[in-house]
Amino acid sequence: MTADLWQVRLQLTGDQDIASEVLLAASDAATISMSHDDEDEPWDVMLICQTPPDQNRLDKAVETLAADFAMAATPPVVSVMPEIDWLQKNWKDMKPLEIGQFWIYGTHIIDPVPGSKIGIQLDAGMAFGTGNHATTHGCIVLAEKHIKTSHAPKIADIGSGSGILAIAAAKLDPRSQIIAVDNDPVAVAVMTDNVKHNQTDQQITCGLSDGYDSPYIHDHAPFDLIMANILPSPLITMAAAAARALRHGGKIILSGLNLKHADDVIAAHAAVGLVHIESLPVGDWMTVLMQKPNGENP
Repeated sequence: MTADLWQVRLQLTGDQDIASEVLLAASDAATISMSHDDEDEPWDVMLICQTPPDQNRLDKAVETLAADFAMAATPPVVSVMPEIDWLQKNWKDMKPLEIGQFWIYGTHIIDPVPGSKIGIQLDAGMAFGTGNHATTHGCIVLAEKHIKTSHAPKIADIGSGSGILAIAAAKLDPRSQIIAVDNDPVAVAVMTDNVKHNQTDQQITCGLSDGYDSPYIHDHAPFDLIMANILPSPLITMAAAAARALRHGGKIILSGLNLKHADDVIAAHAAVGLVHIESLPVGDWMTVLMQKPNGENP
């Protein structure tokens, strides 16, 4: 007997990658599929969830797609799926992913990590936050480049999801101390499990936070590095809070950005005193690095 699964179905037009990221984040889905028979037809979307999805969050996600990305979508319809083993099959079909020094693989993989790679093992059922998306890829590449082992850095991962970025940072510098937060209790539970499974729980503290607004952030700031892989609107809204949370000379990796939104996010952070260092495009997505100018730290 398998546990109950829920499906969410809708149709939409527009960018497949953007829609996937927004809908996965809103539904806590284990997987998503999008298909259509003709390029002129809307996408048929199906999400599979292991816990009952929140209709209000789904409706707000559709509103976000319409308001921020000019996508048209039908109302999301939630129903219980028949008792099947389809999800387990989907997990087993997922292959290891290589990003820079890292070998990212699911809990169903029994083959050893290649000797030259750093392994990160995640729940293969969590399609969002397994490294498959271009924004996660960009964050890991910039983290590899800018996390230095010359001192024990303090790092914050805002909107941590599965915890993949925090775990990568911990493995890049075993002396680093990391705060990983998300505004979704389900995500916090998932990241906590993944952090323990990857034996990084001595470095990473997981918690619930609405962006930067929690004792987890306030009590540990300022940070040497912040990683924020979310969406353009909240990144822009939280720019001032991000600047306050950074140490002078500290850096922030901003992602979750479609190419057309990158300039707006850069401008919002420049307006609060941060300096643009570099941008890394991956497909239609952009990851941005900015820095707080040197000055006197508390």
